[in-house]
Amino acid sequence: MDATVKRKARSPKSTRPPPLQPVEPVHDSDGAHLELRIWLRLLACATRIEKALNARLRKEFNTTLARFDLLAQLARRPEGASMSVVSDLLMVSNGAITALVQKLEADGLIHREVDTADRRTFRLRLSQDGAREFDRMARRHEEWVIALIGELSPVAQSDLLQHLTLLKRRLDKHA
Repeated sequence: MDATVKRKARSPKSTRPPPLQPVEPVHDSDGAHLELRIWLRLLACATRIEKALNARLRKEFNTTLARFDLLAQLARRPEGASMSVVSDLLMVSNGAITALVQKLEADGLIHREVDTADRRTFRLRLSQDGAREFDRMARRHEEWVIALIGELSPVAQSDLLQHLTLLKRRLDKHA
């Protein structure tokens, strides 16, 4: 029996951590409003996921999450989109979009064309190279998100999605 124990002790450990376990409910006695704690936890999780994805995009594709997000918006719109529409979708200023567009255009991933409905504005579209590169990035992005969130049990994932969907609906009513 001692030999079995020793062999088990020497076997390599799994590289994947065990699934996250539910935490005990937070009580009012913790000194903070539960709503504030939820907000801070949501923000912390979103920030950590964003940092992880940004680091992986930078390492593997030499790009940023902001550039990826802009390409994603254009991939969803083969007819193209105006700079102001993309700006609204990404919730950033027109100035921020302009800088991203210039870099992506210089890299040959997108192109601008004059909008036929309004010749004062440009429509942005993915180039063929941009569509191919975005597809490669999107596949990896999906794998990374699955790996990051996949540590939650399927039940926890489902519950979290339901609760966040409810929260988003309520927030949309107040927007």
